[in-house]
Amino acid sequence: MLTKLLNRLMGLFISEQNEKADMDTKVKSLTINLASITFTLVVLSEGVWSLAVERVELAIPFLFLSFLLALSHLFLRKFNEDLHQNYLLFILWLTCSFFVLFGGNVGSGATWTLLFPFFATALQGRRNGLRWSLLLFLVMLLHLSLIQNSQAFFQNYSSAQGVYLLAIYAVATLIAFAFQFIRSEVLLEKEGLLLDSQNRNRAQEDLLSRLSHQIRTPLSNITGVLDMLTNTDLDPQQKEYISTIHASANNLVGVVNHLVMASHSDASEDKDITSFNLYNTLNNVLRLFPYEKFKVRFNLLLAPDIPGQLTGNSVKIKQILLNLINSIAAQNKAEQKQITLEVRNRDLMPGKTELTFSLTSDFVFQSPDDRHSGEGFFNNQDLARLNAGRIIHFLDLGLTQKMIEVDGHNLSIIPYPNRTVFEFGAGFSTHTGPFSAPASKTNTQNSNSFKRKVELKDASILLVEDNFSNQQIMNLYIKNDVKKVETASNGKEALEKFGMARFDLILMDVQMPIMDGFKATQKIRELEKSTNTHVPIIAVTANAFPEDKERCLASGMDDYISKPFQPDELLDKIRQHLNG
Repeated sequence: MLTKLLNRLMGLFISEQNEKADMDTKVKSLTINLASITFTLVVLSEGVWSLAVERVELAIPFLFLSFLLALSHLFLRKFNEDLHQNYLLFILWLTCSFFVLFGGNVGSGATWTLLFPFFATALQGRRNGLRWSLLLFLVMLLHLSLIQNSQAFFQNYSSAQGVYLLAIYAVATLIAFAFQFIRSEVLLEKEGLLLDSQNRNRAQEDLLSRLSHQIRTPLSNITGVLDMLTNTDLDPQQKEYISTIHASANNLVGVVNHLVMASHSDASEDKDITSFNLYNTLNNVLRLFPYEKFKVRFNLLLAPDIPGQLTGNSVKIKQILLNLINSIAAQNKAEQKQITLEVRNRDLMPGKTELTFSLTSDFVFQSPDDRHSGEGFFNNQDLARLNAGRIIHFLDLGLTQKMIEVDGHNLSIIPYPNRTVFEFGAGFSTHTGPFSAPASKTNTQNSNSFKRKVELKDASILLVEDNFSNQQIMNLYIKNDVKKVETASNGKEALEKFGMARFDLILMDVQMPIMDGFKATQKIRELEKSTNTHVPIIAVTANAFPEDKERCLASGMDDYISKPFQPDELLDKIRQHLNG
């Protein structure tokens, strides 16, 4: 009971803006507020006491020091910089020096100086804290050796009292230094373990990404050949075998996706901190959404007080929003789905802002088992948490929730009879300037370039793929539906063939030797500027994250398909861009 009470009391001394800070910041916040409040009360009490006993020579300095301490406390609750910490330490040093020189009303005020080394080392670290402590020790030494006998109003200590005071202060300084040393070593070890853990996670993520890429490519070939086998003359038993193999391959794809996504989202550090425009970022999210799979109508609402430029992890925000939108759309059984994305400015401070992202959908979760709603011992908050947990499980949003909680925010789910609201917060650094929606520059080159409409059966396709087996499989997918298929083994060879012949569409692998697909696409787009033409390029890759698609689109590609895929999916995309 007493421990809980003391914990709550200590929590009151931590500034609100530091409640979710790291441990070192919390300790400094606690120390600053505890020191300033403690000494303010002590000095104020001494000042009032001095007035009561009519000792004006003590009352005026004590009341003035209490005013300075109160001022520093109010000031430091808003700002926590080194300059203000030094200011507080100077006032504390001045107060302790005054206690040493004048002793206070009962002559024992010097005992308060024993707290000074602990506050000094906690705020300034071992080196600077020791300097402040030695400075006060020097004042004690000067007072005992020279000052105390010079004037009658100075506090007079006997030799034994002086030696005792210096000795106990030296011991307090040594204990404070040792405590800070142990604390620093523990924090250093903790930080080292955290960095090691992050390095291991990063290595695991890279390994799983490579494995995913290596597994997806042969899986794509297997599923493709199985699809083509399904269209041949097979007896019922053979069709059953093919169907079983196909289902097993698809299950393996799902396992790989979950493994890689789990590793990819387990990022306790922000690796992609950039300055970005929120309007452009949200537009990119909507562009990345697979409209061909879901019939969704979007509404985008942005608060007018959102800063024009933000600094933070825009890739992570995009991934969270895409995960939410994809999960909601996939489980929404409505014929015409509707999703409203609203962004509000929750808290605006100098240089920082907290945004709330709210997704409102006509998706309604029908709980198969809702026994607890009528039981009186479950309050509304417990039921809300219970239903939110069910929805997270139903929509498979566990990884998305984890990504949000890494930064200290929460995924809130508020179900209504006819809609469901998903909310989460995110913090960013800001630049000056109000929010403004910039003029759209998307695909300006495409709109000004000439693009021929071609029927699929008359199309000439350039397939850029470094793996010979993949070339054969892709040829099998499309050769019977198009006029001609030319192959290139890398980006450089693709550029040479593009310069010598006319192609209606390019299927571009991303990871290739000599020149990768991104560089090849950029070169092709540069060549097209002189001819005012535009050949559609579709990325065909085993990289399956949302940011992979975004990178493909940013390099100048028109579309993206990740392995494994069905032959009909590829043909539909080709047909779409040939007729576009």
